[in-house]
Amino acid sequence: MAKNIFTKGQRVTLQSRVGLSPRTPMDFTVLMRLPDNQGKAQYRIRNEEHGHERVEQGSNLELLASVSSH
Repeated sequence: MAKNIFTKGQRVTLQSRVGLSPRTPMDFTVLMRLPDNQGKAQYRIRNEEHGHERVEQGSNLELLASVSSH
C-alpha cells in the first residue's frame, strides 16, 4: 500500500519545504522507518553536516540520484 519506501542509509531530499526555515538542510540520510502514522509511512532522517534530525512522511521524501564522478 505504501509507495514511498526508503531504506536505512539512502540519501533523500524534501519535496516540500513549506513552513520550514531557510536554514533547514536540503539533503538527509534515512536513519530508520518508524511506525506508520494514520497509514502513512514515516522516517527519521538526519543531515550529518548540521546535526539536524527530523521525522518526515515518506510522501514528502524524494530519493537523491547517485552522484557520479566526472
